[in-house]
Amino acid sequence: MIPSARGTIYCVFSAISYTMMGICQRELSEDCDPVWVNSVQALVSTTVFGIYLILTSVRGRSAWPPLSVAAGLMILGVITQLGGSSYQWSLGIIGLAVGNSINMGVMLAASALLGLAILGERVSRRGIAAIALITAAIFLLSRGADATDETVPANSPTAAIDSATVDDTAAEVQAGAFRVMLGVAAACFAGVAFSILTVGVRKTVTEETAPAAVVFYINAMGIVFLGPWAVMRLGLDGIMATSARDLGVMLAVGMFNLFGFLLVTKGLQLTAVVRVNLITNAVTTALTVLAGIIIFAEPTNRQLVAGIILALIGMVLISTSDPADAEPQAAAQ
Repeated sequence: MIPSARGTIYCVFSAISYTMMGICQRELSEDCDPVWVNSVQALVSTTVFGIYLILTSVRGRSAWPPLSVAAGLMILGVITQLGGSSYQWSLGIIGLAVGNSINMGVMLAASALLGLAILGERVSRRGIAAIALITAAIFLLSRGADATDETVPANSPTAAIDSATVDDTAAEVQAGAFRVMLGVAAACFAGVAFSILTVGVRKTVTEETAPAAVVFYINAMGIVFLGPWAVMRLGLDGIMATSARDLGVMLAVGMFNLFGFLLVTKGLQLTAVVRVNLITNAVTTALTVLAGIIIFAEPTNRQLVAGIILALIGMVLISTSDPADAEPQAAAQ
């Protein structure tokens, strides 16, 4: 089998792994504290890559980065863990199909804009079109999520006719709409946080820094930063009250995240970056949307469907290079 075909297979399995990660996160979103979930899932990658870095040091091939790089990675780790907790919370409000589409779309669009502002990277015409489509998608997704969250209207036959009930129903509708708005904002914040990680790593990390060290420091902040915060939120009794099933699902989130990273890294070694981005972003989102609708019976309407389609088109555009821009960009290098 040719290398590009093997790379594609690795990317497909990476997309499946990230989809399974999303399913586990959605399963935990309604009953478990999001900060605690992120702290536990970060334990997996921190342990695996921590052991790897220690072993390499013992063998005389230290992969630990300089202090300045490590400090930068820890700051990025705090931002990333805040984004991860925000995304985990949003899943319990707007669901997996909407939440993942918003999070992924914002991450890609914000990465392009931050790359332009911080790294001086050119945004192609496809990129500009993709950002516009993703912006429209977020608007439609937020409107669609708001519509599916509405309670029984006051003039419904099932509603009582007294004014107190009408007022209560109106208040519930307003509270639900505000809650959905917060859920959308949380998913958007997560996307921005993950884009900061992407651009920050490119700005901070040197070519000599091992990828294992990057993953270790980012995830270590899930334990160092989120761990004490989770204890403050839940108390030791609340932490100890976590069921074995929930704890297992939290660890599964970390395992699928680790598998997804290793698989996409292998894919990058065997096939083009454009293909890797396209498969991991668009395929993961498509599979995750299907999982939200089929497994968790998340509601859909025309606005949600249109928003998801626009988001997917935007992801495809922003994940592929623009042939018209390739020549000037090469000349600039």
